[in-house]
Amino acid sequence: MSKNKKPAPKNGKPQGAKKNTGGAARPQGTPRPQNQNTAASQWTSGSKRKKSNLGIIALGFVGLIVVLAVLIFVLTKVGENQTTSSAEPVILTSYDASNQPTLGNPDSNVQIVEFGDYKCPDCKIWTETVLPELQTKYLDTNEASFQFADYPFLADDSMLLALGAQALYEQNPEYFWAYNKAVYANQDTSKVRESWITEDYIVNLVKENVPDADIEKFTNDLKNKTYQAAVDADVKAGDDSKITGTPSIFVNGTKVENPTLENVEAAIEAAKAS
Repeated sequence: MSKNKKPAPKNGKPQGAKKNTGGAARPQGTPRPQNQNTAASQWTSGSKRKKSNLGIIALGFVGLIVVLAVLIFVLTKVGENQTTSSAEPVILTSYDASNQPTLGNPDSNVQIVEFGDYKCPDCKIWTETVLPELQTKYLDTNEASFQFADYPFLADDSMLLALGAQALYEQNPEYFWAYNKAVYANQDTSKVRESWITEDYIVNLVKENVPDADIEKFTNDLKNKTYQAAVDADVKAGDDSKITGTPSIFVNGTKVENPTLENVEAAIEAAKAS
C-alpha cells in the first residue's frame, strides 16, 4: 500500500463525510448561529452588571442625601447658636456714673447712658430728635436720668472734640450741654472720616457758644489734654461693654438695640415696672 493512499472507509462511507440532516447547507462565510445557552448566559451576566451598576448609583444617591442632611443639620445648629448669641443682651461694664454729664434726676431708678462720637451723624440725629422727646417725658419729670459718655473712634479729631467736652464739663456741667449742642449743630457729615477739626476751631466754637467759659483755662486744658484719663475711662467702658458703634444707648445697664424713640421708651417703661 502506498503511504499516500488512504485506507477505505468502514461501512462504505467516505472518511470525513458529514451526515445529511435534510437541511440546506450553510453557505460559506455565513456566521455560525450563536448557541442559545451562550446567548442567554451573556444576557444574564449583562443584566447582573446593570443591576450592580444601578445598586452602586442608588447607594451613592443615598449617601449624598445623608451628607446633605448632616450638612443642613450642622448649618441649622450654627444658625441657631448665632441667633442665640446675637439675642443675648449687651451689658454695660466697668462704667463709672459718679462723674458724668447728667440730665434729669441722678438718683432716679432709671438710668439712660449714651456712648457717642461727636463726628457721628447718627449721634447728631439721635441727640436732636430722640433726646428732646425723652427729656420732656422722663428727664424733666425726674423719672429718669441721662448721661453722655465719650466713645471717639471715627477719626483722630473725634478725641480732640471729646477732650474739649470734658474740659468744659470740669469747669461747669452746664457748659458741657451748650458745647454738646453746638458741636452737633456744626457737624460736617461730608468729613466724618477726615481729621479736619483743630484746637483753634474748638476754641472759637466755645467762644461763640459758651461765652461764660474761662477761655484761657479751656485752651490750656485742651492743648495739654488735661482730662485724657476721664475720656479714656469712657472708652474703656465702651470697649468692655463690646459696643460696635455709636450711638449706643443703655437703659439700666442693658443696651437698647436699634435705639429709636419707641424702643428706648419701651426699655424705660420696662425698667420702671421692674
